[in-house]
Amino acid sequence: MIRRMQLSDVDAVWQIEKQVQSHPWTRSQFEDAVESYQSTVIEYNQKVVGFCLMQPVLDEANLLLMAVDPTMQGRGLGSQILADSIERLGDKCVQIFLEVRESNQAAIALYEKLDFHQIDIRKNYYPKAQGGKENAIIMVRSSGENIFDFKM
Repeated sequence: MIRRMQLSDVDAVWQIEKQVQSHPWTRSQFEDAVESYQSTVIEYNQKVVGFCLMQPVLDEANLLLMAVDPTMQGRGLGSQILADSIERLGDKCVQIFLEVRESNQAAIALYEKLDFHQIDIRKNYYPKAQGGKENAIIMVRSSGENIFDFKM
């Protein structure tokens, strides 16, 4: 089941975030996200196993964070929650932007499956756990007839 994130979900979401990110958001950032962003969770056997945070801005949106519990990955849950989050944005949203670590090939494949494509690279954007920086790939998903085609 996919539903809006509630404050009671923050602990579960934060635990997932800490497992998948080398530099995770804080618990208070997730508390703020419940009210500030389009925040959804996906449940499996009545347990929160993933989340997606979108930031709508006028006719665009930014995918801020998305993650699935590592023990539940590979089951299509990421595709389900992202597709649902895109649908929740509605027809007024004509573009969705995101940044993803260059090394995160599984996430890139998921985004491409849902019609995102690369438009740029942000050099040395993400900090690495062992020090140094990693490039971010900037991707976009566009819809509508009068949208600039970002394909390179």
